Amino acid sequence: MTRTSFTVSCMFLVGVALSTFAQMGDGSNAASPAISLAREYIRGMAAGKLEALNTLFLPNARSWVLENASDEGSWEHYRDHHLAPELKETPDFKFTIEKEAEDRFGSTAVVRQIGRFVVKVGEETKAYRAAVSYVVVEEAGAPKIAHLHWSSRPERK
Repeated sequence: MTRTSFTVSCMFLVGVALSTFAQMGDGSNAASPAISLAREYIRGMAAGKLEALNTLFLPNARSWVLENASDEGSWEHYRDHHLAPELKETPDFKFTIEKEAEDRFGSTAVVRQIGRFVVKVGEETKAYRAAVSYVVVEEAGAPKIAHLHWSSRPERK
């Protein structure tokens, strides 16, 4: 191998490595539609914009939610009877995604997020660990959440 071809080969490998590193990043780079949808759900919850989240789910009570070993029913039921009152009590809710991954099964994706959130209840601040999973399907060419599962527990000190 000549010195020139060796240099070109090294430059190519460095370019590939840098490109891969940039894609991994901190989660702020371009993401798949399913991961983008999951991140939008977390952002919408933090902003308290529950009605805006409706567009992320399959309509007409076709999306289902489980939370901490409880069947919360449809997205609409969960939104109105569980999530809205909970977020009203903790308006400072913020979820930090520490890990996320996606597995695809044809046109269906399963997105997993692991993270933490801190809420203030009265004068007390409480930290929690959480795992969130989403089953994302395509409907009319757009990704929609068909199933959401949220589990959380107090953070161990």
